[in-house]
Amino acid sequence: MKTILIIEDDTTIVMGLEAALEFHGYRIVAAANGMEGLAQLERARTDLVILDLMLPDIDGYEVCRKIREHDRQIPIIMLTAKSQESDKLLGFQLGADDYVTKPFSAMELLARIKAILKRSGNQPEPEKKISIGEANIELDNFLIRRGDEEFRLSPKEHDILSYLIQHPNIVISRQQLIDGIWGEEYDPSPKTIDNFIRKLRVKLEADAAHPRHLLTVHGAGYKLKV
Repeated sequence: MKTILIIEDDTTIVMGLEAALEFHGYRIVAAANGMEGLAQLERARTDLVILDLMLPDIDGYEVCRKIREHDRQIPIIMLTAKSQESDKLLGFQLGADDYVTKPFSAMELLARIKAILKRSGNQPEPEKKISIGEANIELDNFLIRRGDEEFRLSPKEHDILSYLIQHPNIVISRQQLIDGIWGEEYDPSPKTIDNFIRKLRVKLEADAAHPRHLLTVHGAGYKLKV
């Protein structure tokens, strides 16, 4: 049985999610604020976190950041009333796997939970260490070392780079990246994908303005030349 931690201060939302998710076979643990949620994570094994952005003590962004300091893999779905692109980009950059805007249906959230858990359990493992040009990549440590510089990968940067490493020297469309990393239930804008690619180039390429390895194929997508 998979365990889901809900960090949400609205008891109505928590009770509704508990009823729906327990009916579908999940074990639910709830926390009413960020610090309580972080403590719950230390007490017991958790398979997925549902995290509200607006909490009474520390906000969801800070909770997400603290979770990612200790666990790079656990899936995180953010709940928020905010829907602006900049809010979503910040959440993804800090390590969120998905973003659900209130109001939402329990069935929508359930579909996203199932998709994320399926992806996290079935994705093939790429090589843990690989060299591309001047960059030495350590996927298990979320690191890129290039010369004397060291760059830490965000969870989404890690996922995108891992996907491209598994499909070297072929063109990958934005939609393929979306389906392979976010899943069909979520549709980030092209700007979201482009933003992560730009950040990856800064870490991977000696000259990000003139990339030699993480290439844009105009009108088609991206290619990782290895």
